[in-house]
Amino acid sequence: MRKHWTQQELDDFKELYPTMTAPELATYFGTTKQAIYVKANKMGLHKDQPCKIKLSYEQIWWLKRNFKDMRNEICAVYLGISVRSVVRLARFYGLEKTSQFMKDCQLHTAEKAKQSHLKNGTYPPKGFIIPGREKYYFK
Repeated sequence: MRKHWTQQELDDFKELYPTMTAPELATYFGTTKQAIYVKANKMGLHKDQPCKIKLSYEQIWWLKRNFKDMRNEICAVYLGISVRSVVRLARFYGLEKTSQFMKDCQLHTAEKAKQSHLKNGTYPPKGFIIPGREKYYFK
């Protein structure tokens, strides 16, 4: 059954949400854990997530200097963290790849795909006209 929240309960909820877990809040307010998550989301409440990755000043400086022109995998290996962590840190510091780097990556990927298609016999792509034939094949 749906809980009707009083203004006092909402005020208490705002105050207690950062310091208590969802099961504790559910017991305190006499509702379910899922209802606590929904209410917090509707009220726009968020708990501060501690950053578990601790980089030195030199590592942060290196990331800021090299992220824009280097693959994420290489940054992750150099810093000793996961690729996903590199992406999160880059987003946190507002770092972006340069447009020239992205173009180079796309060209490299397209060339590798072409080589793979030639090797596997799937080139040209489906729908192309084969010279000497008047029909399309593999439409």
